[in-house]
Amino acid sequence: MKDASKRWEQLEDFFIQDGRILEIGSSTGAFLEKCSQKCECVCVEPDSTNRAFVSRFSVDQYEYLEDIPDGEKFDLICLFHVFEHIRDPFDFLKKCKPLLNTGGSIIIEVPHIEDPLLSIYDLDAYKDFYFQPMHHYIYSANGLRCVFESEGFYEKKIMFYQRYGLDNHLAWLKKGKPGGDLKFKKLFGSCNEYCRVLERAQKTDTIIYIAGKNGRNNEG
Repeated sequence: MKDASKRWEQLEDFFIQDGRILEIGSSTGAFLEKCSQKCECVCVEPDSTNRAFVSRFSVDQYEYLEDIPDGEKFDLICLFHVFEHIRDPFDFLKKCKPLLNTGGSIIIEVPHIEDPLLSIYDLDAYKDFYFQPMHHYIYSANGLRCVFESEGFYEKKIMFYQRYGLDNHLAWLKKGKPGGDLKFKKLFGSCNEYCRVLERAQKTDTIIYIAGKNGRNNEG
């Protein structure tokens, strides 16, 4: 819920009142719970237990993208830490595009190749943790532009977001593994300026990418 609340705070302005929203990979529906207060929500979620739980916040639940009936349209499609798991992002976007209304958008949140533990600290232990087989791609800003533009989308906004703070990074540098450190958490857990500095430098662990359907002068 903490992550979902932060996402909603960052992105609410992109969600139109009473708009139709599709979240792909909704898990237990923490973000849809926030979104459903403003929009009509639909989800794609492979796990049947999660789908049953998400039914409290979404009007329809589908196991796979291909299960969505022909003619269904949405104002916004969202994927939070899902896009990096997709083996063929080009084919995936081809399937998403017909689901969007004219002027519709896709919002994705993905890990960023410029994660500071890689791009600044060059931490070998973190590399072993970070590059995992289930992540088919780790994206840069230019990589996302290439993928989306090749499928007829244009960039509306890109946000560099640092999820983990100074206490987490100090713990990684000290221990070389995840799990944090209570002493660092107590001393530096509220040091938000560290994250803001990384965001201004575009050296963040996360990118939020918002793409519109078709070109700027041709949104049909």
